[in-house]
Amino acid sequence: MSNKDRITVTISPYLKNKLAKYVGKGKLFSSASDAAGIALTELFVKIEQEEKKEKEENENEHS
Repeated sequence: MSNKDRITVTISPYLKNKLAKYVGKGKLFSSASDAAGIALTELFVKIEQEEKKEKEENENEHS
């Protein structure tokens, strides 16, 4: 049994076509789920980096 949760998302036809270019055997991503997982991971890393930067800037302003 997989240790993953299933979610459903809706994307535009444009994004679906772009995704199809990179998903499949021998391509960048093995599946749409793989691509979505990587994209979300990268998004969260970016958000967390921005939050850390803002926190550090606020701490420096109050020092």
